[in-house]
Amino acid sequence: MGNLKKKKHILFIAPGFILYTIFIILPIFYVFYLSVFEWSGLGEMKFIGLENFRTLFFNERMAPTMFNALKNNLKYLLCVWLIITPFQYLIAYLLYIKIPAYNYIKFMIFMPYVISSAIVSFFATLLFDPNIGFLNKIFEWLGHPEWQSAWFGDPDRAFKLMIVLIIWQGAGSGIMIFYSNLMDISRDIMDSCRIDGCNEWQRFFRILLPLSLPSCASIITMSTIWALAIFDMPFILGGANGGVNGCLDFANMVFYRYTFGSGLNGKSNLGFGASICVLMFVIMLFVTVLQNKFLSKFEYDM
Repeated sequence: MGNLKKKKHILFIAPGFILYTIFIILPIFYVFYLSVFEWSGLGEMKFIGLENFRTLFFNERMAPTMFNALKNNLKYLLCVWLIITPFQYLIAYLLYIKIPAYNYIKFMIFMPYVISSAIVSFFATLLFDPNIGFLNKIFEWLGHPEWQSAWFGDPDRAFKLMIVLIIWQGAGSGIMIFYSNLMDISRDIMDSCRIDGCNEWQRFFRILLPLSLPSCASIITMSTIWALAIFDMPFILGGANGGVNGCLDFANMVFYRYTFGSGLNGKSNLGFGASICVLMFVIMLFVTVLQNKFLSKFEYDM
């Protein structure tokens, strides 16, 4: 009887496991295999060992481009850790304590999240266009042409503006997760801390914040993977070449250009693109494991 139950469990999970293996696990191994070949996608595959990785790290043309893209990914990752996630938690806390018009604010915060980032980026290019953009026209109408700028054409402002757009468009999901986590905290715990004489600061740092760490770990992990895999927004805002001086260039955009856009030697090279994928997979795995190990030190059991 016990063996029959086990077999039923296996039959239940088998379809999902098979599909996951075919469409997720096997392609990952195939990318590793493909990274040691030179192949345009058609014709014969030529084995070249680690030459793709040597080109990636040591080629005079390729290496600076890749390292600049990784630097931008790292900058965005630091923004996730130090700016975006704390901002999300702060807004969630303000909604939790029911600031004036908090229901309206919840709606307005979450509404941009349902809009595609591609659409947001497209309208941002219209708003910040240096020639026909709405913002520069307003400054001209106000009589302050010195306030006008190239915006996304300015290397000093492009990355900062993109972060502002990401916060406006994507912060709502993390805010709602934090808010839901805060609402799930037992009212008995909150009433007990009030009876014990806790002030607002003590309640925040000793009750709410420790009990929010599980959701914090989930949000940071998802945002980290997103930060290392970002593509659509910088692609639309800065173009396929990553904006002026590569200020909006990211690893996935480098992958796109040098795999399908013939950016390296005038022809598509899926093997070289696979080497970029392997590099980003290793970086994502390393950062995620390191991050989860660090966050596990702050786990709090209710």
